[in-house]
Amino acid sequence: MTHPAPTIGVVGVGAMGGAFAAGLAPHAAVTVEDALPGRAVEVAAAIGVTAGDAAACDVVVLAVKPQDLAATCALVVPRLRAEAVVVSVAAGWTLDRLAGVAPGHPIVRLMPNLAVAHGNGVVAMATLGLDEAEVTHTRALLAPLGAVVVISEDLFGVATAIGGSGPGFVAHIAKAFEDAGVAHGLARDDARAMVQAVLAGTASLLADGSDPGALQARVTSPGGTTAAGIAVLEDSETAAALGEAVGAAARRAAEL
Repeated sequence: MTHPAPTIGVVGVGAMGGAFAAGLAPHAAVTVEDALPGRAVEVAAAIGVTAGDAAACDVVVLAVKPQDLAATCALVVPRLRAEAVVVSVAAGWTLDRLAGVAPGHPIVRLMPNLAVAHGNGVVAMATLGLDEAEVTHTRALLAPLGAVVVISEDLFGVATAIGGSGPGFVAHIAKAFEDAGVAHGLARDDARAMVQAVLAGTASLLADGSDPGALQARVTSPGGTTAAGIAVLEDSETAAALGEAVGAAARRAAEL
């Protein structure tokens, strides 16, 4: 016997909520609502979903700022179905704290990034009150958003640093790469096009789960151009700096 696909409600369609709804829109029945009703209608029209009572859905995603979540729950939780699964993307709100404002409901805590809008995101997931089969089902439901990684909640700091802050780190590196091309004579538009193509191409080469170290070895001929550049990166301790950046972001995530 086949069961109908669960409906998904997204409460709050700012940057993250809008990205979340957009990523799921082609794959599920999505309803959005927002404190600003006009915003919900605008987003719904743009991505092809419904503006309405998101709290009436089977899975309800709370995508508001952490400081607004308590007030939002006070308005949303009384409208939930008895069996509704509550999903939060708010940084700093633990599973136990979420359970305290939505008692009796299974809880899913997520840390996504904005690339979920295009199905290329990273989503860290921890749960409370779901059995193994339900965790698997929830993970499959979220799969259209990108890589969904189920982890222990105590690892959310480092997951936030890599998955949430990662696009910012990569963009920082991309800008430096682009600036270097310009400094060596390329026009800005040409440097940007080349760097973006390199990032996209490298991502596609690693998309099958390949070891990045193995890819680096494949493109690095002894005594060649890549080897010369890698030697400079190693002398500059780029890997150590990136490790420190991840550590700093993880510590800040734990403070939120």
